[in-house]
Amino acid sequence: MRRRSPSGASVVTLLALAAPFAFACDDEPFPNKSQVDSVRVLAVRADLPYARPGETVKVEALVVDGRADRPRPMRVWWFPTPCVNPTGGRYYDCFPRLETRYPLGVDLGPQLVEGTTTTVLIPDDALAGVTPDPARSAEPIATSFSFFFACAGHVRRIERSRRLAENAAGFGCFDETDRQLPPSEGVFGFTRVTVTPTRRNAIPTLKGLVLRGNPIDPVKGTAIPRCDRGLLETLADDCDSLGMAAIWDDADAELDPDNVGPDGTPGRETIYTDWYVTIGRFEQERRIEFDPFTGRPEVVDVLYEPQRTPGTGLIWAVLHDNRGGTSWTSVPITLE
Repeated sequence: MRRRSPSGASVVTLLALAAPFAFACDDEPFPNKSQVDSVRVLAVRADLPYARPGETVKVEALVVDGRADRPRPMRVWWFPTPCVNPTGGRYYDCFPRLETRYPLGVDLGPQLVEGTTTTVLIPDDALAGVTPDPARSAEPIATSFSFFFACAGHVRRIERSRRLAENAAGFGCFDETDRQLPPSEGVFGFTRVTVTPTRRNAIPTLKGLVLRGNPIDPVKGTAIPRCDRGLLETLADDCDSLGMAAIWDDADAELDPDNVGPDGTPGRETIYTDWYVTIGRFEQERRIEFDPFTGRPEVVDVLYEPQRTPGTGLIWAVLHDNRGGTSWTSVPITLE
């Protein structure tokens, strides 16, 4: 999910299958989500998507600066204190907690943790007072939210007007002249870890990519012809597309105890991939790789459409399961 905040920052939600990209807004900052030409957060992964009280979780963000012009470097900051089980249960229910910790109008860099990785300590009392939801699980479950900002400038807390949407972030990205930067240069986001006393979730492993059935060398990448149709031709008919696919094992789709079919039989996890590229585009940015009850689809490829001009770039594929497990890979691409 990417929601445009009235504050000007793009709020990126990196959760389970139902959450990302769930809303298409008129002011959507990324019209084709596969094309990376700005500051972007493509994914976040945790080594323990399901963690227990007292455990430490390592979290890593896949953040890319796709800007052609970079007057200031992009940096990533984490808000160091997780928000566990907020009243209401939604990520923006954590905003009042964040606002009490950080002063208005100052550079928050010294109070934040810089880098693409961080650790999250799940409090020992994370499940205190949490009762099981019979519709979901026989054991108590809570959520630990962690927030971060990818910013080509510095991060400040800003005053939130009561007239703004409840999910409007109270933080902004500013340049050296105190100008608030647009979503193409500053992305505020969050991820979550599910807290349970016993459950685990293994992370699906993305082993590589294939182009038209042939493995792509992860170091050398792939070279393909650029689109050779003229502008007038492409207005009438898109350029020829090439099929790509992710390599992973069916065993990565674990049984999901919360996903029960009409006959009472538990299904497996939903597996899906998100695709991104700096040159050209994918016609379908997200693809379901494994259905909980029917398995893999008959057609496994996602279609990549090259651009008309030659150049070099990168392709990213991010493999997810619907319980927070995430892995990714990237390969170079050359259009000749």
